[in-house]
Amino acid sequence: MTAAQAHALRAAAAFLEGAALAGLSVTADGDGSLVIRVPAGAGAPAARAAAVGVLAAAIGAPAPHRTVFGDCAWIASAGTLAGHPARVTTHVDDKEQHA
Repeated sequence: MTAAQAHALRAAAAFLEGAALAGLSVTADGDGSLVIRVPAGAGAPAARAAAVGVLAAAIGAPAPHRTVFGDCAWIASAGTLAGHPARVTTHVDDKEQHA
């Protein structure tokens, strides 16, 4: 693990404790960039999209946007967390979109 990854993960841990949202997945690349995922198990698509919006606002990112490719959609936004590039995202598959 690089020092940038370790610093990013410590910053993400502190941020997520304050956010009080359970079940999130966080990864840090070697350069310290973060990806915070709201997994499918965190609720219905609308609830996950709302969580992405709350997290995005908390890191000073713009409102999330929706990107569709085939039978999947991603709802995401990018900002910074403790100086590290951070992306907040969730996905919605075709079965959920038409349920």
